[in-house]
Amino acid sequence: MPITQNKKRIRVQHIVGCGSAQVDIVRNIQLPARARKIVDIHAEIVELDYEIIPNKIIVKGALHKQVYYVEEGDYVVKEFTIMREEFTDFVHIQGAKPDMEAMLNGNILFVNTNPANGQFPTDLLYQTAVLAVDVKVIETITLDVVTDAYGDNLTVQKAPFSVECLVGCAEKQSTVSVEHMLCKPARKIYDMEAVCRNLDYEVLPGRVIVRGTLHKQIYYVDACDDTVQVQCFDNEFSVVLDVPGAKPDMEVYTRCRMEFCEAKLMGPQPCNMIKASVIVQVSVKVTELTKMNIVTDVEGALADRCRIRVEDIVGRKCSQQNVNQTIDVNAPLDVNNMLVKTAKNMTACIRNVSYEKICNKVIIKGSIHVQVYYVACNCEQELREASADIPFTTVVNFDCINEDTMIRCRERVEYTDAKLEGCPCETSKIRAVAILEICVCAFQTRDFMVITDICTNGLCSPQMPETKPMPEPETPEEPDVEICPAGGYTYEVKAGDTLARIAAFYQTQVPGITWQQIARFNNLYAPYTLNIGQTLRIPCVAGKG
Repeated sequence: MPITQNKKRIRVQHIVGCGSAQVDIVRNIQLPARARKIVDIHAEIVELDYEIIPNKIIVKGALHKQVYYVEEGDYVVKEFTIMREEFTDFVHIQGAKPDMEAMLNGNILFVNTNPANGQFPTDLLYQTAVLAVDVKVIETITLDVVTDAYGDNLTVQKAPFSVECLVGCAEKQSTVSVEHMLCKPARKIYDMEAVCRNLDYEVLPGRVIVRGTLHKQIYYVDACDDTVQVQCFDNEFSVVLDVPGAKPDMEVYTRCRMEFCEAKLMGPQPCNMIKASVIVQVSVKVTELTKMNIVTDVEGALADRCRIRVEDIVGRKCSQQNVNQTIDVNAPLDVNNMLVKTAKNMTACIRNVSYEKICNKVIIKGSIHVQVYYVACNCEQELREASADIPFTTVVNFDCINEDTMIRCRERVEYTDAKLEGCPCETSKIRAVAILEICVCAFQTRDFMVITDICTNGLCSPQMPETKPMPEPETPEEPDVEICPAGGYTYEVKAGDTLARIAAFYQTQVPGITWQQIARFNNLYAPYTLNIGQTLRIPCVAGKG
């Protein structure tokens, strides 16, 4: 009875390697006025990007901070925004190549400011910040894996296989131009910064809609006193990307990068109206969770094998978390005379997310940083800001997790609201409410030896990988004369390669070459396992070796 085999073509993300870098940022901060206390520090990593060179990943980014302090004498909370603090570091990952892809995750481990001279009041602060950037280098490969096989004297071993298979990728540029009104007349625009926040997506058949918020900070020169002022603006944007094969139940990984940003005055100086233009590069990667059994070993026949390293998905679950807290606008001021007329709006972002695994549970902890904008009763419609960090804890139940299980979280703010607790001009308290969605993916990094083909009559059927096309044979200077390199040819094994396919590829250079001869020339023996990136020597004459 001939061998019958069932195959399935998959596109998986082969993990080349992982690593991490720790970045320390230490500097002095000169405040525009003397501070009697520090109320809060809002820090985030922006513009996180990478460049891959052989065996190294260059990590680039910037730290963006806002320092909230109480000025000496007037008891008013003021904000000081620190211009982007750039950082560059590298992570060594053996086997990384420029045509591969990296996944980055940045976290702020610690940030603090203290008086440089040891005591308040002061206008000089000493900052210490510690960042951690985790890096994973991946290569998308296409394989035809054997899921089952039948035949006389044939025994197969199978294993469960649960991975995210790549459906498709897309990227698109979008220009967002919005007009804004400055609080004070500007003589000129000094600088502008922009970052993407609260990225979300919606999957439709064949397309992905990415939505987010552009947070812009405009630095301008006050026309009255020539001081540099800063004002923040937020506006929503959306980008539609075509991804053939995308479906609503699939997972999407999004990335937003600033390509260009600029702000211009819209009239003669001085002027309050500006036009802020931003070009964003949005990219998406759509994956589908695939669960199946694959053949990992064969007895009774020769087989082609390929070793891959992937994320074996244990489970994926989402939960919602209601977070709310009362904010007293007088608390940071150490005074009791501020009353609120109305709460205008509220922004929120999730920070400091961590997790803990215990007894088949994952405990997710973090905080949501909320900023409430309000009008005080005695300030003639002046818009003021109050902020708070509200902690939250979410428990997600999983089966069969252990110390080797890794966790990946995706968090987003679904809803925000701010309301007065009491009547206008009779209360100093605002109730901040937010609803969070937290999705947790539990996975293990595992090596699989997959069977790509079972040989019949000593030959395996050729595989046709889609990841990288086979290189064309080098054309000799004299087409009628075979030119052979000293020691033979060399070939780097790619995804889906078999000895039979490699032998067929070299028939023009070495007529009559067989896969058995290539195996003997490289001291390969049953089960003739090939690894991605392995270098094989090809003899110049058929039968040599």
